[in-house]
Parts: sequence; C-alpha cells; structure tokens
Amino acid sequence: MRVLVLEPGYCPYIAFFDSAEEAVKKIIQGEKNVALPFGNEVIALVSSEEQDSLPFNRTIDESTYINGRALICGWDGEKLRELSRKQADRYYRRYLYPEKLVDEETGLRMIPQQPRVKPRDERVGRKPTFLER
Repeated sequence: MRVLVLEPGYCPYIAFFDSAEEAVKKIIQGEKNVALPFGNEVIALVSSEEQDSLPFNRTIDESTYINGRALICGWDGEKLRELSRKQADRYYRRYLYPEKLVDEETGLRMIPQQPRVKPRDERVGRKPTFLER
C-alpha cells in the first residue's frame, strides 16, 4: 500500500506498507483522525486526534493545519486505500516545503522552510518492490 508521509520539518516521502492498519499504527501517535480536506472524496488525511502536544507540521488548506506525523492516502468512502503513483506525486509536490509557525502581532503565520530530506534509514515503511515503482 502506497501512502505519503508528512513529518514536521521534513519533505514528504512515499512509504509502502502491507495494509492500512499497519501504516496507521506505525505513523500515527495515539488515536487516528480521518479527514477529507482536499475537496474530493477519494483522498484522505490521517492524523492524530491529540494535536496539542505534537510539533507543528503543515497547513493543509486555509482552515486546516496538522501537528505531528500524518499520512495522505486514498479513501473509498469506508476504508483507507492505496494512492496511485500520480496521486502520490501530486501531493508530494503540493507539500514539498516544510513550514514553521510564527506568532506575529497580526496573528499566526506559516513560513515555508528550506526542504530537508529525511534519511532513508530513518523513514517508516518498507522499500518498494520492482512492480510497485
């Protein structure tokens, strides 16, 4: 199962898991929260319900931001499913730059940061097989 992992301070990366349950268990801290903030019914954002104690990750749209690790995956209306390669590439480019939350006089502002790539040996998930590439 192909998913896109968003980690605070790093560029997103594509990870492969055997099932959606395994992906959620390895990436999300605590109970999961599934949302559909992308304006369609086929892409889901899975994040932790406990957002307060986790470090700021990214803004998703004008009204949604996430803290801690999150994953972007497919959604069929009832359960999580795999992203296609095209969908994974699209959302990878959309969230390429990590963001920093800055408190200013006018309110909170998100500032894009220099992209940092998470080392392969620190990434979650398994290496893709030849047919999954």
